[in-house]
Amino acid sequence: MTIILYDIAAKGSIKTWSPNTWKARYMLNYKGLSYKTLALEFPDIEPEYKKLGIPPSAKKADGKLSYTSPAISDGDARITESFRIAEYLDKTYPDTPKIIPAGSRPAQTGFYEYFFSHFKSLWPLLLPKVSVNILNPESVEYFERTRSEMFGKPLAELEPQGEARAQSWKEVKEGFDQIGEQLSGRGGPYFLGEDPCFVDFAVASLLQALKHVFGPESEEWKGVEEWDNGKWKKFLASLDKYASIET
Repeated sequence: MTIILYDIAAKGSIKTWSPNTWKARYMLNYKGLSYKTLALEFPDIEPEYKKLGIPPSAKKADGKLSYTSPAISDGDARITESFRIAEYLDKTYPDTPKIIPAGSRPAQTGFYEYFFSHFKSLWPLLLPKVSVNILNPESVEYFERTRSEMFGKPLAELEPQGEARAQSWKEVKEGFDQIGEQLSGRGGPYFLGEDPCFVDFAVASLLQALKHVFGPESEEWKGVEEWDNGKWKKFLASLDKYASIET
């Protein structure tokens, strides 16, 4: 049976945009596995997952279960959360390229935590744009309400302005600079050397989110492409062969 990837719906010609679901897409493409995409509106994710028997990905601070994308179904298997999906794919399809090669799990999980700890300044810049530039009307109210609850203020008030905005972007760039040093320090071009792995797809997925949420012709994305002599533009381009979108 064909694997189904559960993605998040977007408006217009945007087929995929989330940094979380991009990770799963990269992994499936890297392994050369056939799959189809089912894009869901935010309010439909939890009821659809419950109907299909897809488990929650985590438990919230208030004890409620959290149902999030990405998830995949593969025959009778139902898996959610990117790292668990990676482990499942490596185990189930052992003759395909490894996403978490033997012995690399501790280093990859450590880097993954390190990576996301550097981008606290990014979310106030990014999330308000998701609501405006990406989502269909069916998802806007849900997204704005839930993200406003997370940050303790209306989403429309989250985005920094003026000097605060410039400082936030400076901090985002510094985060990418430090991540770049970590990748380069291992001999590159990827985290484990010549072949990409889970954390490379995580970095690329965040770049894809920046590109799609702000827009490929936006000042913000053009700026990212110029950072560190075009390092991240080249990094993303090096993974283009694994960025195809199966619908």
